[in-house]
Amino acid sequence: MAKTRKTTEANDRNVLTVRIPAELHEELRTYGFFTHRSINETVVHLIQDFLAGPGREEIAQGMTDRAKSMYGVALDKLADM
Repeated sequence: MAKTRKTTEANDRNVLTVRIPAELHEELRTYGFFTHRSINETVVHLIQDFLAGPGREEIAQGMTDRAKSMYGVALDKLADM
């Protein structure tokens, strides 16, 4: 019989290794100490906030720019119809 595995939040996560300057790490550690958050929780929160705001705008602009470069000729021809 196959074993089933309970899915938990911890199992639904990927590992991301990021190298940051020592000063930034110390700031994150200090922030976490005073806000009672781990560095991991703080970084996840910051990434979520970025992707919901400025990052989303950059994605939209990047998609537009890429579509123009890939399909610009066809779009120009369609505009004249």
